[in-house]
Amino acid sequence: MRLSVLLPVRLNQNLTDMRHSILAAAVIILAGCAAQEKTGSKDAGGQNIYSFSEHITPGFLQTHLQIIAHDSLRGRATGTPGLKKAASYLSGYYEELGIKPMGDNGSYYQTYRINAEFTDSLLYDTFRIEGEELVKINHTKESADSQGEYIRLYGGTRSLTGDVVFAGFGLNDPEYNINHLEGTDLEEKWVLIFEDIPYVQDGDTLISPEITSNSRIQAILGERDAAGILLISDYSQDEFEDLAAVSSSLMSKPSSMSLAYRDGNRSTNRVYKGINQISPRMAATMLELDDQEDLEAFRQSLIEDAHEFRARETGYYLEYTPFEGPGYIETQNVIALLEGADPVLKEEVLVLMAHYDHIGVTQPNDEGDAINNGADDNGSGTVALMAIANAFQEAADRGYRPGRSVLFLHVSGEENGLLGSRYYSDHPVIPIEKTVANFNTDMVGRSDPENIEKGDTDYVYLIGGEIISSGLDSLVQAGNRKSVNMRLDRSYNDLDDPNQFYRRSDHWNFGRLEVPFVFFFTGVHEDYHRPSDHSDKIDYDKLSRVARLIYTSSVEVANYDGRPVVDNQQFIEITRR
Repeated sequence: MRLSVLLPVRLNQNLTDMRHSILAAAVIILAGCAAQEKTGSKDAGGQNIYSFSEHITPGFLQTHLQIIAHDSLRGRATGTPGLKKAASYLSGYYEELGIKPMGDNGSYYQTYRINAEFTDSLLYDTFRIEGEELVKINHTKESADSQGEYIRLYGGTRSLTGDVVFAGFGLNDPEYNINHLEGTDLEEKWVLIFEDIPYVQDGDTLISPEITSNSRIQAILGERDAAGILLISDYSQDEFEDLAAVSSSLMSKPSSMSLAYRDGNRSTNRVYKGINQISPRMAATMLELDDQEDLEAFRQSLIEDAHEFRARETGYYLEYTPFEGPGYIETQNVIALLEGADPVLKEEVLVLMAHYDHIGVTQPNDEGDAINNGADDNGSGTVALMAIANAFQEAADRGYRPGRSVLFLHVSGEENGLLGSRYYSDHPVIPIEKTVANFNTDMVGRSDPENIEKGDTDYVYLIGGEIISSGLDSLVQAGNRKSVNMRLDRSYNDLDDPNQFYRRSDHWNFGRLEVPFVFFFTGVHEDYHRPSDHSDKIDYDKLSRVARLIYTSSVEVANYDGRPVVDNQQFIEITRR
C-alpha cells in the first residue's frame, strides 16, 4: 500500500501528528537514578528488558518505511533535498523519543563535507569530413534544460576529439573467428558500435558468452586506446529523445564523490574517456543510411556477415567538450545515544548502524519509474534501527536500561563508497577504544530467490561474528535463542568468499579498526538498485523478526560483563594489510 499524495505536505510539516500517533509520550529517566535501573531481572509483572522486543511490530515498521521510501524523498541520494528530508525525519523521531543527540553542537547531525564533480553542460559538435575540410552538421548541448543527439553515460571528464570509426559490435572473439576491431587504428578515435551483443543467431552460438560488455569496453578504451565509445541502442528516435530528456534532468547530480578531509580538498576519481549513447538518427547519418528501419536492417546484415566484417572509417568527426568542475556538498550522519545504567559500563558503547541514503533518481525502467525508493536498500535497516530504539526507550521508561550505552548511527554516503561510516570511524563521538562492537543492518526486509525457492525464508545472513570474534558470535546466538530462533545462515561468512560481503558495507570501517562486528543481511534480489525496490514488496513479518533478533543480541552485548574481542588471526592480518 502506498501513501497518499498528501504525504509530502505532511513531511514538510515534520510529521509531528504521525509521530504522536505512533509513540507514547516518553518518560525520561533522571540520570542520577540510572545506576539503580534494572538491566535484566524480572519485575512483579513478569517483564524484563528482553520482553520489550514485543514493541517491534510489522505495523510500526511499515508505517515508518512508507515514509522513508516515499517518492517525495526522491530516492535519498547523498547531498540531495530528499536525503535531508530523511535526516530531518530521523532527528525529529529521536528527539521525540527522548534519546540523547550526539551530533554537532547539541544536534543529531554529524555534518561532513564531500568533494564532488558538478556538470554544467556537455557540448557535442559533429562534422562530416570532406577532403581537407570539416563541415559541421550538428551541434548538441546536453544540459539541465536542453538535449540533442548524444547522451553521456559514463566518464568523459575532459575534451575528446577524433574521427569516428564504425566497429560493428566491437568484438574480437578468436574462439568464433570474429575480429571487428581489426581493420583500422582506433587510437584517439571515437568507436561507433551496436550496444547489444548477438550471442546467439538462429539457435547457434555466434559470440562466446565469456565476452561481456565490460570486457568489450576494456578492449576498446584500454587495449586499443580509443578516445570514447558511441553506443547504438535499439531505442526508437522518440524513445531516445525521452531518455535524453531524463538524462538532462539528472545533470545536476554530483559525481566522483570523496571525503574532503582525506583527499586534500581535491576530487581524484575523474574518468577521462567517455561512453556515450548516440541517437538512431545520428547513427543512421554516420552509416550513410536513410532512417531507423534501415539501421535495424543493417544490424541484421552485420550479424549475418559477422565473420567478415572489419572496422572502418565513417567519414565523420566528433568534438566533445565538457563544462564541469570540482565543488563540494555537505551531508549528515544522524546520531543518538541511549545511555546505559551501569556506572562503569555506560562509558562503553555498542554501535547499531544502518545507512539511510540510496541512489536517487536514475534512468526510468520499463514502467517509466525513475525513482529508486530503496525500500529494502536500506530503508529496511533504517526503520529496524528506529524500532529497536523505540523498544529500548520503552524499556527505559519502565525502568530497564542496558548496562552499556547504545549508539544509533544512521550514516549517509554508503552508496558512494562507505563515506559516512568512514567519516564517523575517523571522527567518533564515543572513542573507538570505548566501542565494544558494531551491528550493521543493511537490506533485511526480503528474502533472496534461492531461499524463496526452497520455501525457507525465516533466516538472516550473519557476516562477521565468528570469523572475527567468537565471543560476539556467541552473544548473537544467545540473543537469537531468547527471541525469534531464526536460522542464522553463514553462507557468506568466509574471508575468502568471492562476494567479500564482510568488507562491502559500512561495518568494514569499524572492522578495519579491529572493532568486532556482525552484519545482518537477508540477501540480494531482483529489485536491488532498481526503481522497483518499493515498500509494498517488504516482508514486514520477517523484518520485525530480524529487528527483534538485533534488539535481543544488543541487550546481550550491552549487559555482557566482559568485552567481545577480535580473536581470528586471519582477520587481524587482513585489517593490517
